[in-house]
Amino acid sequence: MHRAWMGVSLSGKDRIVIIGAGFAGASTAWWLTRLGAESPLVLEQEEFPGVHASGKNAGIARQAERDLPTSALCTLGAEFLRRPPDGFCETPLIEVTGGLLYDASGKWAPLLGQIHRTALQAGAEALMVERRLAIEMAPAFDGAPFDQALFCPKDGLVDIHALLTSYLRSQEVLTGTKVTGFERSGSRITGVVAGSRRFEAKAVVMAAGAWASELAKLAGAADLKLTPRRRHLFHTGPMAGLNPRAPYLWSLNPEVYVRPESGGWLMCPCDEAVFPPCAPPVDEEAANQLAVRLKTALPSLASSPVARSWAALRTFSADDGFVIGKDPLVDNLYWVAALGGHGMTSSAAVGQLAASLILGTVPPVDPTPFSPSRFA
Repeated sequence: MHRAWMGVSLSGKDRIVIIGAGFAGASTAWWLTRLGAESPLVLEQEEFPGVHASGKNAGIARQAERDLPTSALCTLGAEFLRRPPDGFCETPLIEVTGGLLYDASGKWAPLLGQIHRTALQAGAEALMVERRLAIEMAPAFDGAPFDQALFCPKDGLVDIHALLTSYLRSQEVLTGTKVTGFERSGSRITGVVAGSRRFEAKAVVMAAGAWASELAKLAGAADLKLTPRRRHLFHTGPMAGLNPRAPYLWSLNPEVYVRPESGGWLMCPCDEAVFPPCAPPVDEEAANQLAVRLKTALPSLASSPVARSWAALRTFSADDGFVIGKDPLVDNLYWVAALGGHGMTSSAAVGQLAASLILGTVPPVDPTPFSPSRFA
């Protein structure tokens, strides 16, 4: 089934073709249009955008990360969420609740300090708070083994569906359209093939998430060896007395996080099992992993019920960094991939960076750390 999403036109040719309507592709399309590109076309294999990771993530806008390039893009992206351009979305995109990162093992204090310094260098607000104050902010912390936590007051919870829809509003999106091949002339792609259909392309954006590497091989692009990994989310169902505006809590070791959601807790064991591109099934063992990690990191929630669970794939590069920029082998193929679970928070900055590289405008940050050529 082929159809235009939201009733948009499919007219035009010789345009930028974007493969994937998740946050990577949608934000790139929005920025291309904003920077003057003529009607980019987004191709999405599913019947609706956001079927996979972009619609199944925890919606946590976290700015403080381990490395400066990632933290810088997340900080810029979070600023966009807090202050979107006029007319971008009719409802608020983010509820600023703050977030608390901590080490439950007593062994990773240097890493927490590194994340603090990196966040400040990236322009995010972050400060260390003592145990007593952290428990006042989040009573679920009571019983957790930590002395200090890193508080990021401008982090928060994002309406992921409103954000994705806002990027795609007024864009040309063709859903139910699985790319099956490419036509090339020399080192350039001239057309994108989807079954019996062909779309002329002056440039192609590879924003296909877990499918990016497979499709890139069809295009003769560099083999960047991106790896999809499965991650689970669990919801407790409604729980009495939970403050819906409580900050999210994220333990670095053992890694596990929780956040308020629909009257209960949304919880993640931060599992990363390598998995082929698909809509992954839930692994029952993940619930056991969650319980074990909560027992150490958040004892007050260790016996929480599980009302429902789901899984999605996040995609990583070999060095866990984003891959944004021109392919080393195909002159007009641009990667926007391997966002590793940061795609929602960083999406506005990622899209701006990708669009600037495609159009030759000034990028918002130094693109060097994200270049696909680092793997060539």
